[in-house]
Amino acid sequence: MNLKRLTRLGAAGAVLVALGEGGHLLLNRLGTVLGHHLFHVLFAGGAVVVFTAYALADIRRHGLPRLSWSLRPEAGGRE
Repeated sequence: MNLKRLTRLGAAGAVLVALGEGGHLLLNRLGTVLGHHLFHVLFAGGAVVVFTAYALADIRRHGLPRLSWSLRPEAGGRE
């Protein structure tokens, strides 16, 4: 990953964290318990969406992951 892309990704992450924490503090100050908990659910849901997008992009670019070990021991191995 090149430096420019990494910098953009870090800046976007920092903005999301700042906005998220600002919303979190606002909901705490307003005393809205339901809104506070919905914020946590939506934040976690957003993380799942972002992770899934990155995983699918990696699979599309590199193919499905392969195991480097076998589940069936070869004959003549340790006994």
